[in-house]
Amino acid sequence: MNGDYIYAVYLTLLLLVTIAGLIRYKKLSKAFKILTVLILCTLISESIKKVYGKIYHNNMPVAHIWAVIEYAFFSLTYFYLLTNKLVKKAIIVSIIAMLILEIVNVLFFEKITQFPSLILEASHIVYVVYSLLLFRQMLLFPAEQSLFKQSLFWFNINVLFYATTMFLDFALLSYFIQNKLDVIPLAYFALAVNFIFYIVIGISILMDNKKENITEFING
Repeated sequence: MNGDYIYAVYLTLLLLVTIAGLIRYKKLSKAFKILTVLILCTLISESIKKVYGKIYHNNMPVAHIWAVIEYAFFSLTYFYLLTNKLVKKAIIVSIIAMLILEIVNVLFFEKITQFPSLILEASHIVYVVYSLLLFRQMLLFPAEQSLFKQSLFWFNINVLFYATTMFLDFALLSYFIQNKLDVIPLAYFALAVNFIFYIVIGISILMDNKKENITEFING
């Protein structure tokens, strides 16, 4: 299948999720408002990466910048979902730490023209921690609403799925490249995971309602 066609479908998916979020923006909780902005920025970033790549034949500089921005957005989303004050402080610190890590990474490990695997792998590990912390919170303070009707549940299990599978994919990618193996299957796997990820995010945005979001009430 043509790569440009697949990318166009991918951008269309991001656009549809963004539109859904913007239409429901006033009804969304703070966390999902940030999530909507994240998807919009993802759409812009992916579009810029495509154009930048065609012009300069390497879009990794954009990928490096976006990796940190994306981490900050996801962290802020969880900042409003998690209620523990210590965890909230740790989230803010982690955003600063990730920025420092990216600077160190570019200076000493992965050049700005190389794939930012270190920062992405670190981000995925933290996303897993965020997800587990939120599941713990949901178990300690269960909502009256059915679990499968909660936007938090679908968003959180989606992040857990995405972070674990993409961590594995990137780890295998490094191994495949070092051993000169065909990386096409991994590329298609990552593509499928991304499609599932953004589709479920879209579903969770459509389900979210700040009036029914207990976490939003606790956070004020």
